[in-house]
Amino acid sequence: MFNPADSGYSWQALLSQYQTLTEFKGWLPEAVGNWLDTCEWTLTAQAGEGGIPLMVLRCPGRVRLRHPLLLQLAEVAQIYWGPLDFSLFSGEATTPVRVLSTTLLDLGHRL
Repeated sequence: MFNPADSGYSWQALLSQYQTLTEFKGWLPEAVGNWLDTCEWTLTAQAGEGGIPLMVLRCPGRVRLRHPLLLQLAEVAQIYWGPLDFSLFSGEATTPVRVLSTTLLDLGHRL
């Protein structure tokens, strides 16, 4: 029988990550938080380009880089954690689009 204690995961680390992500979600505008609830998402420290945090976002529909909610997410995430590397999965593709939060913010300013 599988014992979770044998898995190598630290329950304290998982709980800490959950608390961090929950706190971050509390910083988001309500519309962004509601949109994020429709997606699967997580953040992994130092897993992005150049060792920055990586946010993996799996959305049920098409992901547009100029989507206002994605741009707000990138803005709040950058304030909260600093620059992030996003790995965006959509319901239409099996490979992610990789983009930095700073690039998303630059796109948003050009609207």
